[in-house]
Amino acid sequence: MSEPERYDVLVLGSGTAGKLIAWTMAREGKRTASIERKYVGGACPNVACLPSKNIIHTAKVASLFGRHQEFGIETGPIAVNMVGVYARKRKMVEDFIKVHLEQYQASGAELIWGNARFIGPRTLQVALRDGGERTLTAERVFVNVGTHATIPEISGLAGAKPMTHIEALDLERVPEHLIVLGGGYVGLEFAQAMRRFGSRVTLVARGPQLAPKEDADVAQAILELFRDEGIDVLLRTQVLNVSGVSGERVHLQVQSEGGTRTVEGTDILVALGRTPNTQGIGLEKAGIKVTERIPCEVVPTEHTADYLRTKKEKLGHLFKEQDS
Repeated sequence: MSEPERYDVLVLGSGTAGKLIAWTMAREGKRTASIERKYVGGACPNVACLPSKNIIHTAKVASLFGRHQEFGIETGPIAVNMVGVYARKRKMVEDFIKVHLEQYQASGAELIWGNARFIGPRTLQVALRDGGERTLTAERVFVNVGTHATIPEISGLAGAKPMTHIEALDLERVPEHLIVLGGGYVGLEFAQAMRRFGSRVTLVARGPQLAPKEDADVAQAILELFRDEGIDVLLRTQVLNVSGVSGERVHLQVQSEGGTRTVEGTDILVALGRTPNTQGIGLEKAGIKVTERIPCEVVPTEHTADYLRTKKEKLGHLFKEQDS
């Protein structure tokens, strides 16, 4: 194997933390590279926070149009054109991508497109998007790989090919009957938006309330709002199995306090949490241990142990002050 290309800083992933590290290090004169497999800038400007808010705002406008008579406004029939909704969102994303690429160029940080994995401490092998491989090493390597939507092990769910937020943000049609699995923020946002676009929506939540991280009175207010908008909400409900194909026809057998029943729809959106993108990237070869509760935990090597010892000696007075 040829000698690795040497950098001062390597950043695996170009999400919010990763891009800022790369731009800052490069501007300080460090030879820096970011390795990104798909979304420059990370999930937020591409497939999460900002695109979803774009869709939500459009859904709000659609809702206000539908209530025009309440405001004394007369108009003819209206219809939601999801192709146009998607085009508006896509333009916003493309503008963000352009800004990020300009920032990489201005900072001097190199952006490498490909899939990377550790093959040793501080050493990455990159399968380039356009073919070929590169082996890179650096004194500092930052891991900024993010998460992906979790598809739980429910019988038949994976085979039904459900949507996650990524596919939902690219829909160019209004689902006839969307079944949303999950009562957290993502599930709530898409349930309301799709209802306002004209879908029939059923939301299935395992817990006793929507928005489980919020106070009970807030959750109750959301529940009442959803029911006012015509969203069917099933709380304390567990999905037992799924049959059919999302986008065509699906059947979900669910169990609640009232017993077992079948929910039928055309599409499924899964919004049941996130899974770290830490599998299959060779973290163990870099001395990084993955735990159940903490995505990544550094396993001290001789180098890191010396570093921590020096750091504690320099900051020892702070620890003493805390103890007293």
